[in-house]
Amino acid sequence: MLKKNIKKYIGQYKIPIIIIFCLIFNIIILSTYIIKLNSPKPKFKEIKPRISFNQKLNYYKPKQIKIQNINPSIISNKTIYLTFDDGPSYLTEKILNILKQENVPATFFLTSRQIDKYKDVVKRMQAENHTVALHTSTHIYSYVYSSEDNYFNDLNQIRMQIYQITGQKPRIVRLPGGSSNTISKKYNQGIVTRITSILTEKDFYYFDWNIDSEDANGNQTKESIYSNVTNKIHNGTNIILMHDSATKQTTVEALPYIIQYAKANGYTFAKITKNTPAIHHHINN
Repeated sequence: MLKKNIKKYIGQYKIPIIIIFCLIFNIIILSTYIIKLNSPKPKFKEIKPRISFNQKLNYYKPKQIKIQNINPSIISNKTIYLTFDDGPSYLTEKILNILKQENVPATFFLTSRQIDKYKDVVKRMQAENHTVALHTSTHIYSYVYSSEDNYFNDLNQIRMQIYQITGQKPRIVRLPGGSSNTISKKYNQGIVTRITSILTEKDFYYFDWNIDSEDANGNQTKESIYSNVTNKIHNGTNIILMHDSATKQTTVEALPYIIQYAKANGYTFAKITKNTPAIHHHINN
């Protein structure tokens, strides 16, 4: 009888009891939130960055490459400076092998086109006592000759790439097309006059050439390149323009014969330095 009365009571008041229970539960939750909201907030220590993000970034300087005791510069009254533009390329190592065999130095005016691929070749240039010099990074006339800023930004790019490979920042420069090129005025009249003036002010040394192997013309045979050089060399300073790019196989083939002819006729060989007599073209911009 008692159990029936309890069940009847619960069944009669089931919904009100649930409502009262829910209200009590919500009051407890709300009270807890209010207490947390009004409690004092903890104080956090301010953490300042350890470095300044405005600091100057420095390039990693590799260990200086030890120069081997080969390819000495011998300066006389009949001196030849072999120069190669536009490298490095897959042919550069062949050129270096010939120079090493003949024990003569040269000067390489580099671009960025394949320098990452041939870092070891660039290191070899320096180790074997050649001059690693600057041409431009891109060699794109419309860019480098559109403004002084573009030219020097481009030049600095190849300079820093060489620095990261060799630990040296070259100051020997050759302008694309030489300082006598007339293409530059198409993009910015008078630009080469201003560039060469700034180069001189900043203690860079730019060099043109006074003997052209004419290997820039893709139709040249090794015989014609040999004749173009040997028919023009003379007493005094001979800066010979050649190219080191993938299409210049005939230049590589002519090189040992040019060297042997010069040696047989009393010429010596040297690499370009800041003390080399400057050969500058007439500026036509």
